[in-house]
Amino acid sequence: MGSFTVNDSRIYTTLLLIGLSSPAKISEKSHVDRARVYDSLKRLVKRGIVEEEPVPRAPRYKAVPPEIVFGKIVKKFKTKITLAEKLETELVEIQEMQPVEKNLVWTIQGEKKIKKQFKRFLEEATEFCNIILTIDYSPASLREFEQLTQWILDKLRQSDIKIRVAMKIIKDQKAFTPLINLLYHEEVEIYNWNAGAILPFGLVITDKSYIQTYLSSITPKPKYDYGVFMENASRNQISGLKHLSLWVFSHLCQKVAFTKRNGDTN
Repeated sequence: MGSFTVNDSRIYTTLLLIGLSSPAKISEKSHVDRARVYDSLKRLVKRGIVEEEPVPRAPRYKAVPPEIVFGKIVKKFKTKITLAEKLETELVEIQEMQPVEKNLVWTIQGEKKIKKQFKRFLEEATEFCNIILTIDYSPASLREFEQLTQWILDKLRQSDIKIRVAMKIIKDQKAFTPLINLLYHEEVEIYNWNAGAILPFGLVITDKSYIQTYLSSITPKPKYDYGVFMENASRNQISGLKHLSLWVFSHLCQKVAFTKRNGDTN
């Protein structure tokens, strides 16, 4: 509705006091020059704040009740506020949909590069880290698992985060048991993969990022040298991926516990 000028305010207030009046009387009572009175009346009538008599000559004027005038003003401001809030919400949604450089998904190839990203993501985690390991039981994998175990233990010494590890556990492979046992007694949740002999993918997801590897060949042994990773994922993305990993742990794996009697896994 626009804002009141000083003269507009004086004239409207005067009309509220004296009722239906001519421009001359309005000028006298409001102490506003008559020429200015005509300018203000024209504006006020146009904005629906003052009503003009429907006569061809020398019309008189009266004020529209304040509750109506200010009710319209309040309604208009509420409409503007609602539109502004709606626009703000839409802008936030648009920003969330737009890909930004720090949130892009990247492809990665090569076991060394994948291992390097895994180590970095683990070091940067602050709340949790869910891991699905794709190691086999060759001597090379034993050395790799020893290294991964050391990374996990180093992380646990530096921060108080929740770590879960799922892998294919074969009881006959005694060389791996002490390492699994060590992780278990450091309160790492250990899960045994039960959905087939070979894992179709590997996964590391933290509260900030994730990396997923894929089975690319099975001869002479399973190979996972291709994957994708995302840095600085949104909270919603992380939440969805975390629930996916927990579903894998609960439906495709079995939680492992060690007996105190001989250290074998159950």
